[in-house]
Amino acid sequence: MKQETSFYLATFFKALFLTIATFLTPIKGLLIITGMAVFLDTIFAIYTTIKLNGWASYQSTKLFNIVVKSFFYLGSIVLAYFIDTHIIEKNILFGINLLISKAVTIFWIYIECKSIDETSQKLGNKSFYFTIKNLMSKAKELKKDINEIKE
Repeated sequence: MKQETSFYLATFFKALFLTIATFLTPIKGLLIITGMAVFLDTIFAIYTTIKLNGWASYQSTKLFNIVVKSFFYLGSIVLAYFIDTHIIEKNILFGINLLISKAVTIFWIYIECKSIDETSQKLGNKSFYFTIKNLMSKAKELKKDINEIKE
């Protein structure tokens, strides 16, 4: 009897896992990208802390915040996906499939990129925004020079 019960429990949990995995398959890329952004931010923050303050400043108790942040980020993307699939007709809003899920993902990735940028500035590097702005101005100058050579 006990073996039969454990078989049914195992079958139930397999079916539950496969159902959830199948439902989340359309947004797995969004979840992976967000998870990778959190991972990169964490690794970069640990590197910066150790580089600036040494190994003594590294505390594993602060790593628990990663779990909470990841759960919140990924949970909000799943919630946005529920809204896309059950409230929005045909999952298309303004001609974009799963728009709310993608917007939430972009928002979380922006926050993680901003966090990485702030951490990078602690090491004495320039802001991403400043670097990209300089790159764009140099590209415009290069385009202007190329156009002058053509004429």
